[in-house]
Amino acid sequence: MKSIKIVLSFWVFTFALTAKAAPLLNGLALEKQFNKDIYIAAIYSENLTRDSSTLLDNNIPRRLEVRVITKSLPARRLRNQWMEAIAINNRGDTLSSQAENMVTFANLFKGRFANGDQLSIEFAADTGSTTISLNSIRLGEIADPDFFNTLLRAWIGSVPPSTDFKDGLLSAGQVSGSLVTTFESLAPTSERIAELQLKQISQEEAIAAEEAPTEATKPKPAIEIADLPPPTLALAATAPAAAVVTGADSIQGGSEQGPQPEGAAPAQAEEEIELITVPPEDGPLLAADAEDMMEEEEEAPLTADMILARQIFHSSLLRHTFRYIRYPKRAQERGHEGSVRLNVTIDSQGQVQDIQPVQESRHASLNREAQAAVRRAGPYPGVPAQLGTDTYNFSIPITFRLPD
Repeated sequence: MKSIKIVLSFWVFTFALTAKAAPLLNGLALEKQFNKDIYIAAIYSENLTRDSSTLLDNNIPRRLEVRVITKSLPARRLRNQWMEAIAINNRGDTLSSQAENMVTFANLFKGRFANGDQLSIEFAADTGSTTISLNSIRLGEIADPDFFNTLLRAWIGSVPPSTDFKDGLLSAGQVSGSLVTTFESLAPTSERIAELQLKQISQEEAIAAEEAPTEATKPKPAIEIADLPPPTLALAATAPAAAVVTGADSIQGGSEQGPQPEGAAPAQAEEEIELITVPPEDGPLLAADAEDMMEEEEEAPLTADMILARQIFHSSLLRHTFRYIRYPKRAQERGHEGSVRLNVTIDSQGQVQDIQPVQESRHASLNREAQAAVRRAGPYPGVPAQLGTDTYNFSIPITFRLPD
C-alpha cells in the first residue's frame, strides 16, 4: 500500500508541474473587416502579462491561434495580411534572415479557411521549433528559434493591426466572457477534418512521387532563395512637436535611401525614423500598419525575393502615405480618437483606383481624413515590374491618438 501511495504522489506531482507549465490564455482579439467578424486571434503563454516584451521571451512556451468566424476566408488574404504586418514590425536584417522561413510558412496555406477552422502556431521553448497545425492536423515545422517572434511581432509589435487588437491580446487573462464563449464555440466539423486529412494524404503522396530519386534526376529543393542583400525598410512619419505618434518611435527598418550595397551593415533603429515638425493646426499624426485584402487568384509560387520585394514596396507605400495624414482640428478639440483601416488599389503607375474602408472609427471626421489622406498621397510610387502585376492592393490601418 505504501508503494502505491508513493506512485500516486509522484503522479500527482508530475501532473501539477505539467498543468502549471501549460500555456494559459493571455488574450483574445476580434478581427473585423467591412463590418463583418472574420476571426478571433489568441495568444497563449506560460506567463500572463500585459507587456509585449514578456511575450517575446524565447524561454517560455507560447501559442498563437486563429479561429475563423466567417463562412469562408481566402488563405491568401490572411497570409498577405500577416506578411505585411511582419514587414513593418521587424528589422530589415530580421526579414532577410527569415525570408526562407516566411516562404515555407506562406506556402503552407492554400485555398480557403472555413467557419470553425482552428489554425495553431506553437512554439516549443526546449527545441526552439515552431509547429503549424490546422484543426490538429500538422502542416509543418520551422526549426528556427527566432521565427515565432517574427510572427508574433505582427500582432503585438509597435505597429499592430489596431490598438484594440493589440490591447485585447495583452489583457493578461482578463478577457471578455462573451468573446471567450464565442472563441470556444468555434470548432471544425468532422466532415471538415476528414476533408483536410484526405488533402494532406494526397499532397504527401504527390510530394513523395516528385521527390523519388532516379538515375537521371535528383530531388530539387522545394524553395529557391535568391542571394539578396538585407532589405532596408523605413517608415517615416511627420508630426507636430506636441504630438504623440503611436508606435512611430519604435518602428523597425532601414533608411529611406533604398536597398544598401551587398554586405552593408543594417541601419540601427534609432537612425531609421524621421520626424518632421509641421504646423500645430495640422494635428498629431498616427500609427499605421497594413494588411493585404486581395481576393484569391492564381499566382506564381512564392519565393524569398518575391516576399522581400512586396515587403519593401509595401513599406514605401506606407512611408509615402504618412506624409499626407493630418489630425482634424475639430476632432482634437472634441477629444476624438480612433482607428481606421483602408483597402487601397493602385494601378501600375501608382494612380489610386479604389479606396474601401475595411474598419472605421466611431467618428466621421477621422474616417473622412483617412480617405482624404490617401487621395492627397496619389500618385503613389509605381508598382515594381518584379511583382508582375498591373494593379496592387494594400491596406493602411491608421490610429488617431491624442497626447496623454
